[in-house]
Amino acid sequence: MIPTSVNRLKEVLSVPTKTYKEDKMIEFICKTIDNIDGVSYYKDDMDNIYATKGELSEGEFFPMFIAHTDTVHDLVDEIVIEEEWLEKPQTFGRTFTEELYLSLKGYTPQGVPTGIGGDDKCGVFLALELLRVLDRVKVGLFVSEETGCHGSRVCDINFLSDVGYGIQFDAPGNHLITEVCSGVRLYEKEGEFINRIIPIFEKNMGVTPYQQSHPYTDVSQIKQKGDFSCINLSCGYYNMHTSNEFVVLKDIDDVMNMALDIVEDLGHKKYYYDIRQNENQDTFYTDYYNDELDEEEEEMVDWFDGDNHYFHIDTDTIEVESKSTGDVISLNIRDMGFLYSLIRERLLENDDY
Repeated sequence: MIPTSVNRLKEVLSVPTKTYKEDKMIEFICKTIDNIDGVSYYKDDMDNIYATKGELSEGEFFPMFIAHTDTVHDLVDEIVIEEEWLEKPQTFGRTFTEELYLSLKGYTPQGVPTGIGGDDKCGVFLALELLRVLDRVKVGLFVSEETGCHGSRVCDINFLSDVGYGIQFDAPGNHLITEVCSGVRLYEKEGEFINRIIPIFEKNMGVTPYQQSHPYTDVSQIKQKGDFSCINLSCGYYNMHTSNEFVVLKDIDDVMNMALDIVEDLGHKKYYYDIRQNENQDTFYTDYYNDELDEEEEEMVDWFDGDNHYFHIDTDTIEVESKSTGDVISLNIRDMGFLYSLIRERLLENDDY
């Protein structure tokens, strides 16, 4: 077992970063990678970071770890990281005991909670740590996820050519696996990839994982660009997107060791899963509207619910128009993710999910 470097985690968590204002985090990551032996990296025009360590033998493929460099929190001049013993809140269907966990929480120098940004600084930390300890690995760190995965949408597909599987750390709690993201299936149901990961998850996290549909994160974009299996995993942050967000140190330890066990077990082979060749993939449209759309229609969908509302969908927004009043409500992708989370929490509370 490799214990978390608390000081390095605090360093990552103390870097202020917000969507479209990620310069300090990009600079921090580049300086960190510069000090890790054997790693080469480059940035694209969006400031996405692509890092590679080691060389492959013929027929081998890299594991790739993924995270995003932005948070939803307003920028502050300084984030002070405090250690506190905190109780875990109910998180996406899991209710915890009243046990207290050693945690990290962010404050301004004046003592005002500011949001630690575990979503997704935890993922950034884990990816950088895996660059340190693994001999052969790739890491992709993408900008501006929180408003629609803008960085990963333009991911360099050449970087993916020798990737065997992709793992993102961008889910709250310690019990979640994303199997469908933004309507995109990430891996084959009951396939070798997930069937090998689940027992490793259970051993390290101490819980049976809940396989969920996630509103959006970067693996949905990476999956559409590659022919390998992907997954998104819990990484120990709680009260996401609030000023009281915090990170549990034990969870970070568990996730790190889970990642190492996954690489040891899955090795350097490719776990093929090409959604373009899989007629049974789950998609946003087939799941919710039971309708198969051609490539052009997938960019824009309109329908009437038969009652009193017209709906319009494009790749980033949903608009709902009242037939009787003409009022229009517009939801961007971040709004949809928030509503998804809220509705699902309430359904789970009422045992209706």
